Amino acid sequence: MEQITLKELKMSSRTEAIGFLKKLWNSEKSPCPICGSILEPLHKKAKKSDCDWQCKTCDKTFRTINLLYEINEKMPD
Repeated sequence: MEQITLKELKMSSRTEAIGFLKKLWNSEKSPCPICGSILEPLHKKAKKSDCDWQCKTCDKTFRTINLLYEINEKMPD
């Protein structure tokens, strides 16, 4: 599994990127920004772990904390 970066998300604004992360943290069903299939929790055995998600179709891992740090660095406002 390959970890996704902010550049791969192709989100044009900070608001859009933060909205995507908030959906994941609220455990809302979210489509993969790359292929459109529904993202699944990476750690299914961990209770209510909403930090890491995966797309089984395109084999990408979404580590939300790392994405948040990247958003703060590259999209300050």
